[in-house]
Amino acid sequence: MRKITVFLLSAFMVCTLVSCSRPSSGSNTETSTVDKPLYDWGHISDTTITIWGDNVSLQREYYKKAFDRYEEMTGNTIVTQGYTIEEQEKKRAEIAAGTTEHPDILISQGGTNLDPYDPGTNFYDFTDAAWVDDLTNIAINQAVYDGKVIGLPHAEASISGTLYNKEIFEKCGLKIPKTQEEFLETCETLKQNGFTPMYFPYADLFLFYQFPMDSIVADKETLDALNDFSLSYADLPEMEKIITWYKVMAEKGNFGEDYMDNKAAGRVDAMKSGKYAMMLGWDVWLYTDLKQDTEKFGLMPAFVGTPENGSFEGPNLTLMTVNRNSPRLDAALDLITFMADPYNYNEAFEGIYTAPVFKHQVKSISTPQYVESEQLIDELYYDANARLRIRGFSLSDASFIQRYMHDSDYSAKQCLDDMDNARKARVLEAE
Repeated sequence: MRKITVFLLSAFMVCTLVSCSRPSSGSNTETSTVDKPLYDWGHISDTTITIWGDNVSLQREYYKKAFDRYEEMTGNTIVTQGYTIEEQEKKRAEIAAGTTEHPDILISQGGTNLDPYDPGTNFYDFTDAAWVDDLTNIAINQAVYDGKVIGLPHAEASISGTLYNKEIFEKCGLKIPKTQEEFLETCETLKQNGFTPMYFPYADLFLFYQFPMDSIVADKETLDALNDFSLSYADLPEMEKIITWYKVMAEKGNFGEDYMDNKAAGRVDAMKSGKYAMMLGWDVWLYTDLKQDTEKFGLMPAFVGTPENGSFEGPNLTLMTVNRNSPRLDAALDLITFMADPYNYNEAFEGIYTAPVFKHQVKSISTPQYVESEQLIDELYYDANARLRIRGFSLSDASFIQRYMHDSDYSAKQCLDDMDNARKARVLEAE
C-alpha cells in the first residue's frame, strides 16, 4: 500500500485547474490482462450493503455487472436506491439536518458536490488504498477532496460538447463551425432547410451551462476569487455572454417550438427523429442511451457564448464514497476493493465505450466520435472544473437563466446576482 503525500495530491489538483490531463483514445500503457484477483477481498458474507445514487448512474451496465458479480462471488446482497436530481437535493438536506442516515455507500459527483455531506466527518479516506496507484490522472483529479482520496471513481469517462447529425449537416452543406458567430449562422442554415437546430431539455433544467464555465475557472485566480466571494458572476463578462446565448437562441427559434416542454427523457426520440440537428451532450451518451444509428452522429465543440472557438468538457466521474460510520463498514470497504480490482472492473467495463479510468482498464473502448474529433478536442479541451470546483455550484441555478430568457424586466446582472446568492446560501448551509 502506498501513501500519497499531500504534495503529490496538490500537484494533481493544480494539474486539474490548468487542464493538463485529457483522456486518451489510444491503448493503455498497461495492456496485460489480470487473470486472478490483485487485491484482498471476499472474506465477508451474508451482509446487505445499501447504495444510494442517481437513477441514471445506477442503471449503467458496468454497475449492474459489477454488483451481480460481487453478489455471486461473495454471497452478500446489494440493495440500491436511485433518486432524481430533485430527490437527491432533498436527501442531501435531510442528511445534513441529521433526519436521514447515510447509506453504506453513496454514488455522487465529486468536488464541491460533496460539501453538504461533510466528507471529513462522514466519508472514509482512501488515500492509503492500494488501488489509488491504478487510477489515471483524470480519475484521481476528481477523486481528491481536501487533500484526500475520498472515493473510488467508477464510471464512464466521456467528452462533452455538441452532438450533431452528420447526415443533416451534409444535406445542408455545413461544416463544423469554428466560432460563436459561425455557430449561429449554422443554426440559420439549418432552419432554412427545415430542421430544428438544437434539442434543448428545458423542462428538466438540462441547460449544461457548466460547459462554457470550465474555460472561465481554468484560471486558478478566478476560481479562488469566486470561491472566497471576492469575485461574483456579474464581475465576469464571459458569464453574461453565457446567459445571453440562451436568450438569443430562444428568441431566434433555434430550440424550436414548444421547447419549454422538452424533457431529458425525450432526447433519444428527438435525435432519432431526424428533426433535430444538434444537442448538447457527451459522446458516451450515444452508446448508453441512443444505442442505434450512432454512426450518424459526430461530436463538435459546445458553442454556448464563450469561449470564442467553443470548448469540450472532460469527464464528470461519479465516485463511490463510503460512510465511515456505517455498522457495515467492513463490508462496504470489501465491495470497494472488489470494484477497484482489475480482475473485476475489466469484466464490468468490457465492451463499454469510455476512456480508461484505471491504468489496467483494457477491455473498454473509445467512441468513434472521440477518435474522429481527437485533434480538435486536444485544442479545445477543458477539465470539468466548474461543476467540481466552484463552491455552492448547482445545476438548479439554471432556473434563473430560464427566467432571464423570457422576462424582459429581469436583467443579466439580476440573473447573475441571483445565481451567486443561491450558491452562497448553499455554502453557508453546508458550513
